[in-house]
Amino acid sequence: MSRTTADIVGTTGANFTFTLSAGTITNAAKFAGNTQGPSFPLSGDGREVTIQNLATGETWVELDLAGAPGDGMAVIDVGTVTSGTVNAAAPKHTLNAGKTPGFVELFGI
Repeated sequence: MSRTTADIVGTTGANFTFTLSAGTITNAAKFAGNTQGPSFPLSGDGREVTIQNLATGETWVELDLAGAPGDGMAVIDVGTVTSGTVNAAAPKHTLNAGKTPGFVELFGI
C-alpha cells in the first residue's frame, strides 16, 4: 500500500482520531506483517480510535467490529486533530460495518 491508497494520510507525529460512521469498534490494534501490536485507545460511542504520534510510512490498524442489522458500510473519516495535518481519502473509503477484522491504513509523510 501507499500514500495514494491509504484511508488516512497525515504528517508524521500527528495526533488525531479517526471515526467510522457505522458499527461498533470493540478493539483496535496496530498490525504489522503477521504480528499484532498494542491496542489503540477507543473513545466516543465506540466508533472512534485515538492515534498518537503517527509513524512515517504505513501503519495498519486492525479493528474488531460489531455490526447491527442494517449497519451496512462504515465511512472512514478523520475526527479531532490535535496536532499535525490529517486528511481522509477523497472520496472517503469504507469498511463493511459487520466484518471482523477490518483494516484501516494510515500513512505518515
